[in-house]
Amino acid sequence: MKKIFTCILGVLLGYTAHAQEVIRLYKGKAPGSESWTWQESVLTNANWGGRTAYNIVDPTITAYLPNPNKANGTAIVVAPGGAFHTLSIDNEGVDVAKWLNERGIAAFVLKYRVARSFTDNPITEIMGKMGNMKALDQENAAVIPLATQDGRKAIQYIRQNADKFHVNPNKIGMMGFSAGGTLTMSVVYTANDAERPNFVAPIYAYEKAILGNKVPTQPTPIFVAAASDDQLGFTLHSSSIYSKWTQAKQPAELHIYEKGGHGFGMSKKNIPTDTWVERFGDWLQLHGLTTPEPPAPGLAFFCEIKVLLSEALTVGQTPHGLRRIIPIVGGTFEGPSIKGEVLSGGADWQIVRSDGVAELDANYQIKTDDGVIIYVKNNGLRVASPEIAAKIAKGENVDPSQYYFRTIPKLEAPKGKYDWVNNSLFLCKGIRKPDHVLIQIWAVK
Repeated sequence: MKKIFTCILGVLLGYTAHAQEVIRLYKGKAPGSESWTWQESVLTNANWGGRTAYNIVDPTITAYLPNPNKANGTAIVVAPGGAFHTLSIDNEGVDVAKWLNERGIAAFVLKYRVARSFTDNPITEIMGKMGNMKALDQENAAVIPLATQDGRKAIQYIRQNADKFHVNPNKIGMMGFSAGGTLTMSVVYTANDAERPNFVAPIYAYEKAILGNKVPTQPTPIFVAAASDDQLGFTLHSSSIYSKWTQAKQPAELHIYEKGGHGFGMSKKNIPTDTWVERFGDWLQLHGLTTPEPPAPGLAFFCEIKVLLSEALTVGQTPHGLRRIIPIVGGTFEGPSIKGEVLSGGADWQIVRSDGVAELDANYQIKTDDGVIIYVKNNGLRVASPEIAAKIAKGENVDPSQYYFRTIPKLEAPKGKYDWVNNSLFLCKGIRKPDHVLIQIWAVK
């Protein structure tokens, strides 16, 4: 009977030679569990599928990045199971990450907060609770929102650092096993756009403990797998999740194996569940998630412009939105082969749409230190949550990672030294400061 629960436990420490970086999800103590004082521990027992982590207080993700020659831009957060009491890291975490790496996918093994274990044998402890699922649900009720918060934070962090990990921010998925599957579904049901995975794969998830039930409106493919002889009775939970997705007209795939039990994970038993992960690979391929992306065009840094601003003039509501005119009164710019000043007299003819997005239309001139005037027409978007937009409007200094500010400038120069800008495309990243804007410009190669 003990082997039934082997894979309910999913170890998620990822401290192997393949682990590239362990990343704490919060700078200080994780919000909601500041009073937790117990120490994280790891139990190693080959008879129980490898390492088991328990008493998780400090949530992390461990990055397993593929060989750059294989990388295809897809990333997946892997959440091991363990009844929200333990994490079975190898069978449902690290082994999955290694398999994904072989297929060019960046994997991030999530170590999320779980309920406290009071002994040094958490496996025996949780086994004693599995006979009364109602009581176990009540015990887990306080920790599942915290674990869900950790999962959402993981997706958000990877998306914000997509360039660092060489992944596509629109190809970030999440998969989980047992309690990790419950967590995966809680994340996709409750997350905002910045935190929501683009695709999900709950494997033998426990549906009754899932937070939320709203299927995303944007396309979010799902892969579901379980076994008919699941000893915990979770088989119909998987088919219920699948039904919700198909009723919402979302892409969905379901695999129910006759044998395999609960917690088969990456273990091999010489039965069809041994190949579930290959079917998962087929599904990933179907959705273009294993196809290498063509290399992006190169960028060459051109210059950074510091644009000084005067107080905004508010025209008021127009058919297009709230019209604001922000005078440009000067500034400087400098790059590897160009420098000079921003001339006064320009302005940003800005529209704030009903959804809060600012459409930018800046027109001004810059003068190089060798006397050449270049006309700049810069159109773009600044996207932020209502709270962040309000801070920007008040002139507060806001971390640029909390908003999206990108523009496409057009430069016009007279014939001569800078004539090449007339025949080049440029991209910009904007950073809004209290009294000025920094515009970082790259030329597209």
